[in-house]
Amino acid sequence: MILFEIIVWLCCFYLLFPLFTGLLAVLRPRENLREKPFSADFACIITVYKENDIAWPLVRALLKQEYPHYQVYLVADGIEEPLEKQVQDEKLTLFQPNPFLNSKVASIALVLEKMKKKHSHVVIFDPDNLVPPHFLGVLNRYHAAGFQAVQGKRIAKNTSGTYAALDALGEYYYDFAVRNVPYRLGSSSTIAGSGMSLEREIYQQNISHEMQVLKDKGLVVAEDKSLQVQLVGSGIRIGYAAAAIVFDEKITAARQIGRQRSRWLNSYFGQIPTSFRLLLKGLVSGDWNRIYFAVMVSMPPMVILVGVSLLLSVAALWIKVSYFFLLAGSLILFGLGFLTLLAWNHTPGEVIKAIPKIPLFVWGQLSGMLKIRKASKDFMATSHQEITEIEPIWKNRQHEFSHLEEWWK
Repeated sequence: MILFEIIVWLCCFYLLFPLFTGLLAVLRPRENLREKPFSADFACIITVYKENDIAWPLVRALLKQEYPHYQVYLVADGIEEPLEKQVQDEKLTLFQPNPFLNSKVASIALVLEKMKKKHSHVVIFDPDNLVPPHFLGVLNRYHAAGFQAVQGKRIAKNTSGTYAALDALGEYYYDFAVRNVPYRLGSSSTIAGSGMSLEREIYQQNISHEMQVLKDKGLVVAEDKSLQVQLVGSGIRIGYAAAAIVFDEKITAARQIGRQRSRWLNSYFGQIPTSFRLLLKGLVSGDWNRIYFAVMVSMPPMVILVGVSLLLSVAALWIKVSYFFLLAGSLILFGLGFLTLLAWNHTPGEVIKAIPKIPLFVWGQLSGMLKIRKASKDFMATSHQEITEIEPIWKNRQHEFSHLEEWWK
């Protein structure tokens, strides 16, 4: 009975957590950046695995940045034939490792070792990303204000089709709930795995550690999750740059859900002990950043949280009826919070319309749970289909970010 009650209260806490923290965040005055004269020198790293063409639109987008101090490094791993350099520019450096590295971490380590100069900061991209011309300039403003690590606003590149819209729905929700909200409350944004910028020396230390993990275990599944805990644990606050927009490709087929979510679920369960240690460290030191961040990243994935809460509410009808009403009320408020956070993040209507189809996505996530063990042995890379340039996307969707225009005008 005691265990049942503990689990019920934990579920209720996490069901209510997004709505109430989001409400506190929007009511709190926005933080003003206190910028000092500073110009970061960015190393923009793109890692490609077994795909020839997907990264070139991102390369072209980066070479059109308004901010001048940067170099683009493209690592094309797992490609046998010589990669044709589709873009000729002195700001582009291409690596095609032989023998193959078969690892994103190893590809990043290669660039850090052989980069043309010791850049001050490193920005990590997935090959399917796209960024508008002001992206690096916005990141520089946050670094000029003293942030050693900054996460950009990662948003869906493609939203047409059922599964792309459902995947985009989650991206819009989590972009606000676990990046914008904690930052506005004085804690840290989570890292999305792409569109993040860090001081080079700090990142080199992290990659050196991850390379040792790769050597010992043969695979690194969630380097971004371990990185964010390491940063916050060492006293670094991760900033969130809402105007540094990163378009990210969303899945387009049901079969991709299980592969992607199994990797994410595996990383979540693998990071629970680390998150708990971070919480204890924060409680002992009285560090708000560590405490809030540890509580937030310990929040169960949505499908698990809602599923367990529904099962507990049914069980409560036989165990303790008052807990049924407690859970039912918390679930209703969670649903209200989900819709509210989407609205606060200016989610497009075509994405909102996908909400009734969420059960399709849940089914895919359930299949992903069955593959968690495989994700600990296989990176299970997601293939990409949407190859397009930044110009048409930015022309058609710039209006979605009109509330952020002051940052790039």
